[in-house]
Amino acid sequence: MDNKHIVLLATGSFNPPTNMHLRMFEIARDHLNHLGFTVCGGLISPTHDLYKKKDLAPSIHRCAMIKQALVALPWVKISDWEVKQSCWTTTRNVLQYHQNFHDIIISSIRNGDEVDTSLFPVQFVKNINAKDLNQNMAINIRLLCGADLLESFAIPGLWKDDDIEAIVRDFGLVVVSRSGSNPHKFIYESDILTKYMANIIVVTEWISNEISSTKVRRALSRNESVKFLISDLVESYIKEHGLFGTLNNKSNDNDRSDLNTSSVFLSPSPSSKTFKTYQIDDKKINIDEPDNLQCTTKRENNCIKPKVRNIAENKEYSSRVAIQVSENGIIEVISDKETML
Repeated sequence: MDNKHIVLLATGSFNPPTNMHLRMFEIARDHLNHLGFTVCGGLISPTHDLYKKKDLAPSIHRCAMIKQALVALPWVKISDWEVKQSCWTTTRNVLQYHQNFHDIIISSIRNGDEVDTSLFPVQFVKNINAKDLNQNMAINIRLLCGADLLESFAIPGLWKDDDIEAIVRDFGLVVVSRSGSNPHKFIYESDILTKYMANIIVVTEWISNEISSTKVRRALSRNESVKFLISDLVESYIKEHGLFGTLNNKSNDNDRSDLNTSSVFLSPSPSSKTFKTYQIDDKKINIDEPDNLQCTTKRENNCIKPKVRNIAENKEYSSRVAIQVSENGIIEVISDKETML
């Protein structure tokens, strides 16, 4: 575990991948760089379809969403090895496969063989080619996880003790803590984790962000905004394929558009009255006309001495108002001012 060259590997359902999944890689890399490590790359390995989890989208969609999300994080790659297996694979075996794969690839590159470097960042491959052949360029695959995964080690029947020990002993952990979690306390209370605590690096996320895939799925199913929780590309993919209940919301898109233009705060008054403005000489007056009355009735009602406010002079008059409509549709209002109130 003395190797300072690290590739971070995150496992999970990524159902869907959120911005917090991506940020884990960023803050982990920053922290490891400060400690003197070199983060050579990152990998995301989504879980197999046979993993028993509620509302798990098919791996073909989860892989596609991860690829869309990683457009913004090019130094991290997706590995579909796990989802291509015939059954669900333990995290220990996922880590071991990728460690073996990287060891073989690095050795092949140094021997001048043509190999598949799709899981390697381009710059890392160039660095290997540029190094002295006698220099050790081995890397260490480390499991990148949140504090919730660390704490899941204590759930009875979920993890085998042998697997936990092998993961921490042979690969090591990079744990990103969240608000309310205490990884150090959990490590202290576990004999296995305490034994290999030198292989556990705890990264504190000081900018609290409680984004979870569960909450994102709930918002999507309710046709609520998930902007800035997941990437726009991922959101577009989800809605295009009707994932997480969004298929049922497509018929509501027009309703949402209507809400944007017709706010409930701008709805008509329950009195069903409207106010129309007419010009009298150089002044404007408002006349309330019930909408449910015929035009002739409105005119009759409005001609019975309504109170008119002279805004310019701040005076009120009792006026008799006559409304005339010309042949070309122009409304003319004639006022006969009477007694000042």
